[in-house]
Amino acid sequence: MCLAAVVFSVYRSSLGFQFILDDHRFTADPRIQNPGHIGDYFTNFVWAQFTGASPSFYRPMFLLWLRVNFLLSGSSPWGWHFLSFAKHLLVASLLGLLVWRFLRDPLASLLAVSLFALHPAHTESVSWVTVPDPLMTCGVLVALLCYFKYVEMRLNAVPVQTKKSKRHPPRSSTQPSPFWLLASVAAYFAALLTKETAIVFPAMVFALAMRVASFADAVNGHAANQSRRARLRLAVAHATPFLVVTAIYLLLRWNALQGRLGAVTQHLPWTTVVLSWPAIFWFYCRAMLWPIRSYSFADPILVDSVSVRGFLFPLLSTVLALGSLTLVLYWLRRKGSARIEPENVAKIDFSLLAGLLLLILPLTPALNLNALNPGDFLHGRYTYLPLAGLMLLAATAWHLAGKAKAVLLVIAVPLTALFGVGTFRQENQWKDDSTVFTIAHQLAPHNAPVARDLADTHVREALLLQEQGRCSEAIPVFREVAQDDPQDWYAYAGLGYCLAQMNDLVRAEDSLHHAVEISHDPNITEQWQELRAHMGLPVSSGSN
Repeated sequence: MCLAAVVFSVYRSSLGFQFILDDHRFTADPRIQNPGHIGDYFTNFVWAQFTGASPSFYRPMFLLWLRVNFLLSGSSPWGWHFLSFAKHLLVASLLGLLVWRFLRDPLASLLAVSLFALHPAHTESVSWVTVPDPLMTCGVLVALLCYFKYVEMRLNAVPVQTKKSKRHPPRSSTQPSPFWLLASVAAYFAALLTKETAIVFPAMVFALAMRVASFADAVNGHAANQSRRARLRLAVAHATPFLVVTAIYLLLRWNALQGRLGAVTQHLPWTTVVLSWPAIFWFYCRAMLWPIRSYSFADPILVDSVSVRGFLFPLLSTVLALGSLTLVLYWLRRKGSARIEPENVAKIDFSLLAGLLLLILPLTPALNLNALNPGDFLHGRYTYLPLAGLMLLAATAWHLAGKAKAVLLVIAVPLTALFGVGTFRQENQWKDDSTVFTIAHQLAPHNAPVARDLADTHVREALLLQEQGRCSEAIPVFREVAQDDPQDWYAYAGLGYCLAQMNDLVRAEDSLHHAVEISHDPNITEQWQELRAHMGLPVSSGSN
């Protein structure tokens, strides 16, 4: 409870934030506001309510969660932000429970929960209320908890060899119930229906099952070649139900996306995509390990050729970071094995392997650049689930540290405090659209979608001024946007409206004409023609 109060005190200002970015479209979606559309969540894509929208993002459980939010909070940003914060606490609690199930170490659980809940990279996923990553992470962690319960029951049925006796009898004479395996499959399916990233979970199960089989074979003294066959059989058996529901999901997705499994947003050469991977991985490593600044937005990283700065440096840096982490964990595992009871060896290994898989695998979908937003595909929120894996590894390392625990605890306490300060400072970025894009443009000055969104935000604010009759304040904004982006017809149209209100008809006609030439929008064309008629000029049938 004390930790929850600390996390709440850090995030409390977000309760006063407005809706931002996609929040506006989701909260105004008739399918979210009105009953009777739940079936449509499962048969259509996320943006199906917009005429002409490209089929993309099949996330029915996420839409269902938004419907629950609307039922509880209506159109109140306060309620949505409170539920988002509560969801974040739930994820942190599930992570703490997972650490406890693996290690039975309350301080390790507290360490993982504290570092995770207060990590600055999470401000995007908590303060932006329609981000699906926390809800997906809930499903993945529940699936992992249920799967470990099933594995634990299986291990309890395995005789354990000790130094004093060759074989202890099984602690359970019954075969493990499939209930927990089926519960894990159901939780995974829910996570997959929330966000596509969860599709990596069957690979996690396969790898974890290989380790479980290895432990079972080791204590039973099987030959090495037989052990390999046993590991593979068990891994396939465990992964099969997860693969079955994955196939069901893909069929549902195929139907919802109108005969496609995903949208192609750009056509980068695969050489560019692959050469960009090291720099992208290094970006996410820095977001997790060095969050002294916001990584919510970034300039696009596209590497077309092998170079020291663009390819070799991030490749070596990523390999060094992951390699160092793996070596430290391996050293701690070997050093601590003498203090670990034989029946707990598999749990420690399970924790280490699960942490590494959670850290790495969820980032792999973010490497498919041709399915992401062109020019704007690097976001700190993609580290939400990987950070759960990193904190699981940190907790396991602390558990294995022996006499060094006190030193690590001295480091962890101020680090947690620094995380809290960083989160408190970075969350203010999300209080409204104007602030979001102003800071995003400072973080990523060469990110074209961010620049356009910032300009659109300024135009919308200027249009509000125009509606209030404050054109003297709005005109400089319209002109600045039009100067920065000569193709922004909204700015020219708004400038034309204001100039017409101020009776500067010649320049108003010129601005509206420019807006018509760029946009060919029928409403703007009609208003331009009406202005020309009012001025006694010939009315054109369209733009020249």
